[in-house]
Amino acid sequence: MKFWRSYRSFHLCSLFLFATSFCATAADGFRLDFLWKEGRNEARLSLLRRGPYIRIDQPAMLFSLIYNVDLQSFLGLEHLDAHFWSFDWPTIQANVKHSRENRWRLRSDPFQEDPTLAPFDSSSPPSSSRATVFHDLARFSWIRVPGPESRWIGHDERGEEASILTSIRGEAHRAFLMATAQQIKMFSQIFYFLLAREAWPESALAIWLSLPEDAGVPLEMSWKKNDGGEGKLRLILEQWKEPPAELFTIPKDYQRQTLEEIEAFLH
Repeated sequence: MKFWRSYRSFHLCSLFLFATSFCATAADGFRLDFLWKEGRNEARLSLLRRGPYIRIDQPAMLFSLIYNVDLQSFLGLEHLDAHFWSFDWPTIQANVKHSRENRWRLRSDPFQEDPTLAPFDSSSPPSSSRATVFHDLARFSWIRVPGPESRWIGHDERGEEASILTSIRGEAHRAFLMATAQQIKMFSQIFYFLLAREAWPESALAIWLSLPEDAGVPLEMSWKKNDGGEGKLRLILEQWKEPPAELFTIPKDYQRQTLEEIEAFLH
């Protein structure tokens, strides 16, 4: 009996060490499902990562966006009518350089490096109100709340308040998630500029990107704006493994659709 207890203790300890080392290694991909609430609106959002691909699902809008980090390409899946559309940012940039009208619309090249940090040329008026989407996100300063939970309270430079609850998932997981958030920051602003559609809630993204280094992976975040608006994003499912490859391709029965907003930049 004494031997069995020793063996059992050794076995459990080995399992714990294995699990700990597993969590500390970098994942090849992930799937994170969130419940997003802002005002009276509540919806589920999914974030998937596999290799250079990032997929965002908006079930309430019957829409999925797939972005290739390496190619800077966008693939939109409109599930309501089984259509898809696609474009890539380098092609739009190349066409803009050869079109006087489009060059004026894009105000030269706002994406030389990071689109959220490269300001427009102020010597000419903006071509549309959507040009203002190219901006850096709010930055929060954080104070940890005393207690057993990893809970933090933050304020940005405008005095708006945010709260986060985090969980330790290993530095490799956190680094992978933060790198993905940086990439979402870039392509979501391109996406909004071209199509006036939001890929990911900007308030949540601002909090995400300003998390303290020792905060871990966010489980829940909430924010209060100076105008009275409130929002919350809560993690309800996490899988730290590569999602199936077919989730990042065009479904076989979907038909191609052209977007007037994109075609205007290509001709």
